[in-house]
Amino acid sequence: MPFVEWRNPAIAAEVYAKCTTSRGEVTLTRERGPQTRPEDHADAVESWTVSLRGGEATLKVHRLVPEPLPMRWRIRKGVEGEADGDPFRLAGTSALRRSGRSVTYEGPAIDVRLVPRAFGLRLVERGEEAGFRSFDNQWELPDPTDHAVLAVCLFEWAGLDDLLRTPVLRDL
Repeated sequence: MPFVEWRNPAIAAEVYAKCTTSRGEVTLTRERGPQTRPEDHADAVESWTVSLRGGEATLKVHRLVPEPLPMRWRIRKGVEGEADGDPFRLAGTSALRRSGRSVTYEGPAIDVRLVPRAFGLRLVERGEEAGFRSFDNQWELPDPTDHAVLAVCLFEWAGLDDLLRTPVLRDL
């Protein structure tokens, strides 16, 4: 999808991205989200649904925006979502020390954390390292669960790796 179309607010539910993974095809559907606060209207808040194999497994996150800076701000505050109908929270932290940076998906059905390591990113699921992103930005997930695949796809499409960079370099 062209950059200009990606940054435009979603009006109706529409598929914005697709990718093929070892677990099947993943799609991103964006639609107008709940707009109950003044900043929701100003930021054109959206609901993003990431689906695997036509909806067998889904992550739906409310109150996201296509613009990078407001997106980073919202993720740092934390946003609510649903993983196959169960509630979860998506949150990110950004700190000077690498150990203080992460993006987490936490709920009864999902427990995924993406963290920076010395030379890349690591995916930790339920306390166990489950995969990593290589130097060429390709994810290596040997035996991924559906939720791990959905979490990685949402992470990449939302540009959340920006939270895992050192703030000193990111904000230059």
